[in-house]
Amino acid sequence: MRPAPITRRDFLVGVGASVGAGLVAAACSKGSPAPTPPGSASLSSMKSGATELSLLSTGSPQKPGPAYFGFGLVTNQGRVVTGGSPQVWLAKDMTSKPTGPFAATWFPFAPASDFNNTAPRSALPGNYAATIEVPGVGNWLVGVTLSQGSQRFFGQAALQGTDQKIPAELGSKAISVKTPVAHTLAGLKQICTRPPPDPMHYISLDKALTTGKPTVVTFATPLLCESMLCGPVVDEELLVYQKLGASKANFIHVEEFLPGPDLTPPPATLENQSPAFKAWGFQTEPWTIVIDGMGIIRARIEGPVTAPQIEAALHPLL
Repeated sequence: MRPAPITRRDFLVGVGASVGAGLVAAACSKGSPAPTPPGSASLSSMKSGATELSLLSTGSPQKPGPAYFGFGLVTNQGRVVTGGSPQVWLAKDMTSKPTGPFAATWFPFAPASDFNNTAPRSALPGNYAATIEVPGVGNWLVGVTLSQGSQRFFGQAALQGTDQKIPAELGSKAISVKTPVAHTLAGLKQICTRPPPDPMHYISLDKALTTGKPTVVTFATPLLCESMLCGPVVDEELLVYQKLGASKANFIHVEEFLPGPDLTPPPATLENQSPAFKAWGFQTEPWTIVIDGMGIIRARIEGPVTAPQIEAALHPLL
């Protein structure tokens, strides 16, 4: 059965729903992946004879050129595929010659037991990530192939290449906006929905962008996150902060919904988003942005991300 078209929130919400059923499995996680069959000149030929998987991604539009592509693979039984070495391909349609392959890597989340964060947490164990090359403006099909021994797997999704403005565009200047700062537990509870609040509110984003140091900023609302991915993503940023410290880089969590003096976040609506979240123009969460010392955006990741990914993006900027 062909997967339904991927919408903007399918990866952020749909994966959480699939995993929430408790059907997590490490399919295809062992052994050396076999190559795509010789002569595969189209996505259709890659799909032929392969076991079909649901390919879940955010579906957000991308500018032509190099782009981050995060995704999940789910079986027809709702089991999340982990591990292996998937290959990503792009094509105009199922019969055209695709571009690729682009290698994808599995990144597992750190265990929930490593944190005292009690916010709702998706059971999603991690995510695949690849750097792809979006061929141009228009609608593209993304195909992912994965092999385990003699068995082949295939999933497909849609991706839009756009020349319109997108939030946090790579190479653009980071938006300088004031964000709430607190240094005490009582103060942090008013500006952070993570229970307990994280310490990455020690510097305002506008000030961080003037320090000459790189900055990692996560836009997330751990307590109210629809996908339940905000808590894990903030935790992953926290791991990098704890490892490197504020002396090497700035680490900021921008809360989407501010609890305020009564410690009660407002209803999770677009109108109630925090000023900083609105200023950046995000319509989904979480987002993790890595900015160099000159204030230029060098990495943008929507949805799940892990500490090793954040550190890899940050390391060249230190």
